[in-house]
Amino acid sequence: MKTNIKSIALFLLASTLGFSACKQAEFTFGDIVTPTSLAVTADIVGVDASNPNGNGTGSVNFTAQANQAISYKIDFGDGNAQMVPSGKIAYKYVTPGTNEYTVSVNAIGTGGATTTLSKKVKVFVAFEIPSAILSTLTGSGSKVWVTDNNAVGHVGVGPADGFSPIWYAAEPNTRPACLYDDEITFSKTANNQITMTLDNKGQSSLIAAATNFYGLAGPDGCYDLNTSGTKNLTFTPATSASTSANSTRVQFIVPGNGIVNFGTGGTTYEILSLSENSMTLRNIGIDGNAWYMKLKPKQSSNTTEKKLVWSEEFNTDGAPNPSVWGYDLGNNNGWGNAESQYYTNRTDNVVVQGGVLKITAKKESYQGYNYTSARLLSMNKYSFTYGRVDIRAKLPSGGGTWPALWMLGSNIQTVGWPACGEIDIMEMVGNQPNKIFGTLHHPNHSGGNADGGNTTISSASTEFHIYSVDWSASSINFYVDNKLYYTFANNSTLPFNKDFFFILNIAMGGNFGGTIDPSFTSSTMEVDYIRVYQ
Repeated sequence: MKTNIKSIALFLLASTLGFSACKQAEFTFGDIVTPTSLAVTADIVGVDASNPNGNGTGSVNFTAQANQAISYKIDFGDGNAQMVPSGKIAYKYVTPGTNEYTVSVNAIGTGGATTTLSKKVKVFVAFEIPSAILSTLTGSGSKVWVTDNNAVGHVGVGPADGFSPIWYAAEPNTRPACLYDDEITFSKTANNQITMTLDNKGQSSLIAAATNFYGLAGPDGCYDLNTSGTKNLTFTPATSASTSANSTRVQFIVPGNGIVNFGTGGTTYEILSLSENSMTLRNIGIDGNAWYMKLKPKQSSNTTEKKLVWSEEFNTDGAPNPSVWGYDLGNNNGWGNAESQYYTNRTDNVVVQGGVLKITAKKESYQGYNYTSARLLSMNKYSFTYGRVDIRAKLPSGGGTWPALWMLGSNIQTVGWPACGEIDIMEMVGNQPNKIFGTLHHPNHSGGNADGGNTTISSASTEFHIYSVDWSASSINFYVDNKLYYTFANNSTLPFNKDFFFILNIAMGGNFGGTIDPSFTSSTMEVDYIRVYQ
C-alpha cells in the first residue's frame, strides 16, 4: 500500500506544537504493604524416637504463612533458593549425614515489601550406597559373613593415620576362639537400606582397652557379652584421609555397642576392600589405634547336614560292651606322665549303670600302688576319620584327679607317639576345677609344647556338659556346650587325616594332674553318651 506523506507531515507538526491527537490514560500505584505475622514450619519426614532427624530420605515439608503476603522466597540453606507462591513446598536435602541448615524465608507483599524469618533445621540424609557395594555385601538380598580365620591379619592393628596393620597382624587361628563362630548377616531392605544381624553365640571377643566401654574389665579375650541382634546401619562417605587406592571410601556405623565381630569400642567401620569372597574393615578403637578385621562369606554346603553315624549310649548295665571297648591295665611306668594309679577292669573301677558309664578313681592299696582307676579304649574295635564328636559327661573332683576324653591315631603301634597324633577332646585336673582343656599333640608339638586352648565353665563335677570336637581336613574346633573355645588349622602335613580311636580314663597325679589331695578317697566320671556325626 502507498504511504500518505501529507498525513505524516501533519502528525509531526502537531507533535512539535505540543498538541495531542488523543487523551492519555491516567495510571496510579497501589499502597506498599509489608507482610506481617510471618510463621514458618518445617516437618522433617520420618521423625520418631529412633530417628530424631528423619528417616534418611532428607525430605522436609516447609510451610510459610504471613498476612498480606502475595508470594514467598525460601532459601534452604544448602545453596539453593526458590520462589514459592503458595508458601508450601516439599524439599529434599541430598548431602549425606546429619546436617543443620539455616533456612531463610522472605514473605513478599505488594510493592515488593518483604518480611524475613530464619529457622534452623537439622536433617539426616542416608548415604546412597554404591550399587556394587550393596550387591556384594548382601548377595541376592542377604549374605552371611564370618571371620576369615585362615588369613594372616584377620585381626590387626596399626596407627590411626595408616591403612595397614603394621604393628600386629594375627596369624591364622591364633585369636580367642569366640571370634571364629560369630555369624554376621548383611541384609538389604525394601528401600535399599542395610541391616546387620549378629549371632555371636553369647560371647564377644574384646580388646583389653575396650572392656570398660562394655561394662567389663580384663585382658584381651572372650567375654560373656551377648551382642546378638539386628541393627539398622548408617552408611556415609568415609571420613578418613584415605584415597581411592586403599579404600572404597564408604563406611558404616553400628548403633549401640558397635560390634561387628571384634569389640574395640569404636562404632564406625570403613570398608577398605570388598569382593565376593573377602572384606576388610578398618575401625578406630577406643585406644585411638586403627584395628583391622578380615571377613569371608560363610561357606554354604550343597551336601546334607552331618548325620549320626555311630554312637555309644551305655544303655546296658554291667561291663562296657566288649565289642567296642578294651582296657589298658596296670601302671606301665606311669604311662609316660609319672601317674600314680593302677588301671583295672574291675566293676569297682568301671561299670555301666543306670544309662551311664562310670569310671571311678579310688584311694586303695592295689598291686603295689595307692590308687586304682580304669582306662577304656576302642582301638581295633572302632575308629574313624573326620566328623563331629559329642561326649556328654560329668567329671570327677578332688585334687590330683585328671579325667580325659581323648583320641589317638590308629597307627600308634607302627609309628609311635606323637607321630600318630593325639586329640584331647576334654581334660580337666582337680587342682584347677572347671577349667577345660582341648589339646592336640603331634611332632614338635607335644607334651608341654602341644597346641591347644582352654575355657572355664561352671559345675563341671556336679552337672553334665557336652564336650565336642569338630574335625575336618582343614580345621579342628573344640567346644563345650556348643560354645567354640579353640580352633586349630589342620593340613595334609599333619597326622590328623586318618583313623583315630577313643580313650576314656581318670589318671591320678602325674605331670599334669599334680599333687594328690591327702584326703581324697574316690571320685567318679560319668559318661552319658558318645556320638559321632559325619
